[in-house]
Amino acid sequence: MATWSDLETELALWHAGGEMPDFWWRDDDTVAHTDTLDRLLDMAETFGAPMHLAVIPDSLNPDLAPRLERAAQTYVLQHGFAHINHEPKGLRASEVGVSRDVALQIEDLRRGWAMLQDAALPNLLPVFTPPWNRIGPDTVAALPDLGFQILSAGEQRITRHPASGLLQFNCHVDPIRWKTGAVFRGTEKTLNHVVEHLAARRTGTTDKDEVTGFLTHHLQTDAATWDFMEAFMERLTHNNRTKWRSLASFLT
Repeated sequence: MATWSDLETELALWHAGGEMPDFWWRDDDTVAHTDTLDRLLDMAETFGAPMHLAVIPDSLNPDLAPRLERAAQTYVLQHGFAHINHEPKGLRASEVGVSRDVALQIEDLRRGWAMLQDAALPNLLPVFTPPWNRIGPDTVAALPDLGFQILSAGEQRITRHPASGLLQFNCHVDPIRWKTGAVFRGTEKTLNHVVEHLAARRTGTTDKDEVTGFLTHHLQTDAATWDFMEAFMERLTHNNRTKWRSLASFLT
């Protein structure tokens, strides 16, 4: 398991090679303006990191747009439609998986995008984030025709889907462990994911241009996870040792 010292060593190796590792930050399941959302956005602003909120359209509260008007470096992504599992028992949860008719999925995604537009959410990007980070291949193939330019899921590397030009920016670091409820994964286990991905990028065992994705869930964050998030951001942004990217910079 990795320690803070291992993270420092990995960052030093990047800088010794004349390079600066880049990251991006996504937070899932936003529906309304809450105290915990304020805490998240304040933290991102403190550390100068663009925030990407994956918003659930069907649960959207009208109080969200006015709050985001005051957060210039916060971007909105579409997070499914209603965050409902449509997979049968025995398959892992997904709203846009392999079991439900793709035509019905497309109808939901169109409705969801229209809801986000009608809500006048600022900095709305054509980025689709599937609930539970799982999406069927037929649904992926339909995304460009729906106007999406980027797909964001979990753990896999950035790819360009050859026929459509769809970009993929995934998240690789999640400080929450979900199997027994939303609890802090632990510092060493979380840092292990960070150091492993940075080392793989640096050594070329994965695509170096795959921006390392940090994933949080402000509505399910316990005290230990908040403490880690603050310490993590402090370490990464101290003396401008890393670059925090917005997905808007990758759009055409």
